[in-house]
Amino acid sequence: MSNIKSRRIMNRKGLPALALILSPALFTPVALANTETQITAPAADSVASIDAKLDHKRSEVKQLEGTVRNDQNRLRDLRNQSDSLDKKAEQLDAKRKLAQRNLDEQYNRMIDDPDLDITPFQKQYQDSWKEVKENQIAKLAIQQDIQEQTRVLKSNNAKKQRALDELEILGESRQEARVLRLQEELAAQDSLDVIHTITCKMSMTLEACASQGKTLSMQKAVNNFQQQLINGFTETDIVKQHVDSVSLNIHVLDSAIIDSGFNGSNRYTTKLQASLRARPNSTAACQLLGLENRYCIEQSNSSSLNDKIKKEKKWVGITIRSNRHEDNVTVNGVNYGSTPVDVMLPAGQHQITVEKSGFEPYRRQMSLTKDITVWADLKEQENRPKPGKKFSDRLGNNQLAPQMVVIGSGNFHIGKNAAKNVTISKAYSIGATPVTVNQFNAFVASTGYITEAEKGAGCNAINGGETKRHQNQNWRKPGFEQSKNAPAVCISKNDAETYAQWLTKQTGFKYALPTEAQWEIAARAGSKDAYWWGDDIGSGNANTGWGGSTWANKSTSPVGSFGANPYGVYDTAGNVWEWTNAKSGIVRGGAWSFAPTKAKAYESLELNPSTSANYTGFRVVREL
Repeated sequence: MSNIKSRRIMNRKGLPALALILSPALFTPVALANTETQITAPAADSVASIDAKLDHKRSEVKQLEGTVRNDQNRLRDLRNQSDSLDKKAEQLDAKRKLAQRNLDEQYNRMIDDPDLDITPFQKQYQDSWKEVKENQIAKLAIQQDIQEQTRVLKSNNAKKQRALDELEILGESRQEARVLRLQEELAAQDSLDVIHTITCKMSMTLEACASQGKTLSMQKAVNNFQQQLINGFTETDIVKQHVDSVSLNIHVLDSAIIDSGFNGSNRYTTKLQASLRARPNSTAACQLLGLENRYCIEQSNSSSLNDKIKKEKKWVGITIRSNRHEDNVTVNGVNYGSTPVDVMLPAGQHQITVEKSGFEPYRRQMSLTKDITVWADLKEQENRPKPGKKFSDRLGNNQLAPQMVVIGSGNFHIGKNAAKNVTISKAYSIGATPVTVNQFNAFVASTGYITEAEKGAGCNAINGGETKRHQNQNWRKPGFEQSKNAPAVCISKNDAETYAQWLTKQTGFKYALPTEAQWEIAARAGSKDAYWWGDDIGSGNANTGWGGSTWANKSTSPVGSFGANPYGVYDTAGNVWEWTNAKSGIVRGGAWSFAPTKAKAYESLELNPSTSANYTGFRVVREL
């Protein structure tokens, strides 16, 4: 028989330390170790709070959907009325022409019969003209109503889409809150008192019997703690569906034998007290809830244990060679001189570029897992714009304009599922990155320009799934800390166009905002997938909300923090929404505070051109 009682504690003092060496065979599902307690910060917003916001937002979406349907029905009725007036206009014009012919005929008859009374025919003609005019006035009024109703429908459609976006953001926040809640529950520490009795074989020594009793008691404590932990989860039913494939990694913090001894018939009883906690890996909470691992990427300060693990990261060697002398090698933006080059790098993603003037550059994004040699075959450039070529124009103050990347002409696939085919007849260049704080500051210093946000319009931000305007925020202080190499935000479309005009004046070359097609072609880099690297956002590939990066849901990231796409263009997925030249105010690319799905290459967001937001920036294109 055995009796078990447990007592939950957060910090227990007074338990003597006991070094236990336990057989690995007895503890296959779990790992036992004495270690210090790790404290997990509580979630900023509870699941219940977010659920309330979700209910409210769903009601808002439902109401807006109803409003849009009514607007569509009203617009359809107005267009039907307009069509009816068009048909009536044809009938009335035919009636007027008949009345005119009859009146002309009566005038001709008056030549032979001056006393002929044509008054009825004159009235018939005048009445027909009156009906035509009245119909024209009615048609004009309907056209005005159609224009107004079209405007109302567009406005309410935009509100509905914005509410849907906010609903998606709240949904992502809820998943994150569920993960944080489970991580807090996983971090709970318990002290268990376990009583376990075994029957010792006659052939066993007293020492061997006591040792076995202690070992099995500890195993029982671990198993009981794990089961108690699982049963205590808020979402225990969901966790139980996945727990068999996840190790909770139970650690023994302190343990002591309270009492032990024989009680007759070779029965040996052990009473053990142990303090335990789970130390699952960083993605365990996601796996237990059946969520993508990106919700579990550690974004807070690492514990000393995590720091130690990071320091043990694997390093590999890479040798870079080319078929040209006096070339230049850069890895992740760091210059290593001419080939051959030997470099030691941590395992993972790296951007390698080999360049020489007059030759097409060699660019490759690689995932390094072992030592490797890379051969760069540099080919001579023809006397025309070469796709992938990078350059920077010189400004009047001897500074450089943003770096540009040449995009070649040809046929490209854009839109959802890359179903739309477009032809670009002339090559163009696009900014390798969004315009940075430093680059925008050079423009402001040169011109004294004041942005619309600074003039009093303020800057929008997403807070708790709601869009709110902050009057005191602008590109200098967007509500979070930024480096000079971060993308400039709180920039309206009008601000961005003014910057492009300044570049044009400074360099003598035509700069502008990209068309939607130019932007998407550069973003896709020849891919037909949702993101240039595939159809799955993955984890840590871009700075989006809940995208698994250090900056997710916190702030913009410095440009170029993630690898360039095959065209050599950075930050086309996430970081900041980017203005295009669309008159209606279309931005592309997703942002640090929006769900990863909004960063798909074909997604867009409609904003008023005068709107500034701390999730919106821009990049420029230049004619070649």
